[in-house]
Parts: sequence; structure tokens; C-alpha cells
Amino acid sequence: MQSRRIIEFIQKYGRELTVFSICVYAMYLRLVKLAHHTLWEDEKWQLDCMQGSFRAMLTMLPKREVFPYLSGDYYLIFPFFKIFSYNKWGLAIPHILATILGLIFLYLLSKQYFKTFLGYIVTFSIVCLNATLINHATEIRVYAVLPTLALMALYFSQKIVDQNVRMDIRIKCAIGIFFVVVIWFHAYGIAVFFLPLAYSVINTLMDRKKSEQSLVILKDILKFVAVILCIAMPLWLYSFLGPNLTLTTSAGDKSMMGEGIYYIGGGTFRFIPNPIENMTGFLKAVFGNLVGNKKFYFLLGGIALAALAPYKGKLQQMFFVMITVFIPIGLILWMDLRANYWFLQRQFSWVMPFFAIFVGWIWDALLIYARAYNKKTLRNGADERTRID
Repeated sequence: MQSRRIIEFIQKYGRELTVFSICVYAMYLRLVKLAHHTLWEDEKWQLDCMQGSFRAMLTMLPKREVFPYLSGDYYLIFPFFKIFSYNKWGLAIPHILATILGLIFLYLLSKQYFKTFLGYIVTFSIVCLNATLINHATEIRVYAVLPTLALMALYFSQKIVDQNVRMDIRIKCAIGIFFVVVIWFHAYGIAVFFLPLAYSVINTLMDRKKSEQSLVILKDILKFVAVILCIAMPLWLYSFLGPNLTLTTSAGDKSMMGEGIYYIGGGTFRFIPNPIENMTGFLKAVFGNLVGNKKFYFLLGGIALAALAPYKGKLQQMFFVMITVFIPIGLILWMDLRANYWFLQRQFSWVMPFFAIFVGWIWDALLIYARAYNKKTLRNGADERTRID
């Protein structure tokens, strides 16, 4: 009897148990990385601002950051630095919690996108074993938090669009405050806010069942966005146009930090090939980092299979990956080219969970299509045998 209950429990909660196991292993890898990690120059550069008071840190930000007041990770780490000083384990607490929160929201989004077990396994395997996400999860850098904010932005964007005028005003205000925080957290925050919301709106407007409500939804979203921008944009614009750290290209290969000046060497394509000179190398670098683990490169083959299989929802998937993955990478590359700054995978780490959802979504759809095709083939075969008999 006991073994039967265990089997029934596993059958009922097998998906959740598998996802939980993958997440536990993911956290183990991130903690192992932290155990072998030593605080390096960029982390110390951030922490050195926190020696004095919070106000003193604010006055130092224009000398430390290109977009000084869009420095959410400084504000997040500050109280932990006051408690733990340079202890890496204490400083990593908020980022560890942010990583766990990100995995929770990844699961909530997966429930909306996937109908099969395969989609969950593919998506969580890519996210949990992605080398870039592992490396930055416990670092004292903003890249530990941005992937979680991006997942939360997509989740709440879909809630806002789906419920729109029917949503309780208190919940709507809370989500609005969250979006303001996202915009203020980093220079990329405006894209983290806008692009998931844009996809959610486009996806809803494409839904024929909601076509009659589209005008109401659009008006409600525009009002919502207008209020958020009125609150968030003054600080955002001041951080862009006010006093800030100046980026300058150095002839040397090593980075040198001076008073209000940050010297970089090697140009934009020092670490990732220039697409004009080597498109193949550029695509390999981008897609390789999006997957983040050589063992899962074969999953990219699902994209080619999806082009051949005539299943429903492909247009929706195309819009998803274009808006949440390729457009932000293009914007980041454009910004790096303008500043002659390095184009690095850490800059687009926040779209990596979106790409994982996209790949998992494709394999989920392919499995559903294969099952339907198999059933249709078996049914046709049975009908044929019936006619012969």
C-alpha cells in the first residue's frame, strides 16, 4: 500500500519533482562557483563605493558608473556590505535569493507556455546549466539580478495584458511600482520593461478570441505605461544626461580605472567576432552563449525541425524570440558600437532565460505535433483496414 502511494505521488508530482531536482543541482553549481570565487576588480570597484554612508555612495556614483543613478545593484548590496563587509558569502545572499526567485518565475511562465514534460526539462536544463548564468549568479554585479527581473517583467506583463481593466487597482499599482524599479535598476531596465510588455500586447492582439477587446486592452495598457514613464523617466533621463563616468578607448590591452574615466582596450569585437568579418563566428558565439552549455547545442536542431513541421503557434514563437531575445541583443550591440565598448555575453545574460523558454516551447510543440501525427496515422491505418475487411 505504501509503495502504491509513493508511485501515485510520483506520477502526480513528477514534473514538479524533476524541475525541483534540476533547480537544486543548479543552486549547487552556483554555490560551488562561489566557493572557488575570489572578489575581483569589478566587484571591488562596486564595493569600494560603500565604505561610507549611503549618501556618500550616491555622490560617488557619477565617478563610478556610466549611468550613475540606474545602479540598483549598488542599493541592493549596500546594507549587506555594512553587515558582512567583504565576506563573499554574506554579500552573495541577495543574489542567491534573486536566483531562487528567478527559478520560481521561470516555473510559473513554463506553466503558461508548455503542455508537455519535455518543455520543462529543456528550458530548466538550459537555464540551470548555462555557464554565463552560473558565473554571474553569485557575483557582486548587476548581471546576477537582471535575468530574474526580466522573467518577472514577462510574467507581470502577461498578467496586466490578460486582466487589464479587470485587475484590482491595488495589484495594478504594485505591478506598476515593480516596473518603475525595473527601469531604475539598470540602463537596460527600460528594455527589460518595454520588450516583454510589447510581446504580451502583440500576442494578445493576435488572439482572435480577444479581437473585440483589443481596443480596450490597448487603451488601458497605454494609460498604464504613461503613468509608469511619468514617474520613472526623470531619474532615467538625469542618469543619461547628467554627470557620469566617461568611457574612453585605451591603446593598451588592460583596463585602467581613473578618476571619472574608464579606459577600455580592444574595441567592441575583442571577445565576440565581428559579424561583418566573420558572421559564422558571431552567430556561434551568440547562440552558443544563449544555450550556455555544449551538451545542449543539439537542442538548437529543434529550430530547424520547427521550420519543417506545420504546427500551430509558430508565428507566436517567432514574435517571442524576435522581441525578447534578438531585438535586445541588437540594441546592446548598437550601444556598444556607439561607445566602442566590448560586446560581452554578460550584457545579454538577461535574455538567456527567454531563449531557454523559446527552445523549450519549440520542443514542446514538436512533441505535441508528433503525437497528433502518430494518432492520425494510426487512425487512418485502422480505417484502411476496416475498408479492406
